[in-house]
Amino acid sequence: MKKLVKILCSSLTIFVLVIFGGAYLTLRCELQSDMANIKTYQDALWWSLNASSIGDSNVYPVTIPGRIVGSFLIVIGYGLFTVNVGAISAALSHLTKDIKEKAQDITHK
Repeated sequence: MKKLVKILCSSLTIFVLVIFGGAYLTLRCELQSDMANIKTYQDALWWSLNASSIGDSNVYPVTIPGRIVGSFLIVIGYGLFTVNVGAISAALSHLTKDIKEKAQDITHK
């Protein structure tokens, strides 16, 4: 169980770093264009969070470098999201198994 918690904490930490790092890189790329709709770090952070989780946003990168950063952010974000869901599922499965074993021990005594 402790191993699952470590995996989850590590994955969530990496996920947060990817979100903030991706937002920074996207903003740096988008500041080069006059047509960009990502103009502040808050816009970039909002886009980064949406792109790496639910995939829908009213702001998006318009420059080629921004779109390349965005593509990596989306792939990495979905992968890390999957790892987090898997770790939570494994932890819940482990807890359920422990509860069932304890319930059987109590009924057999």
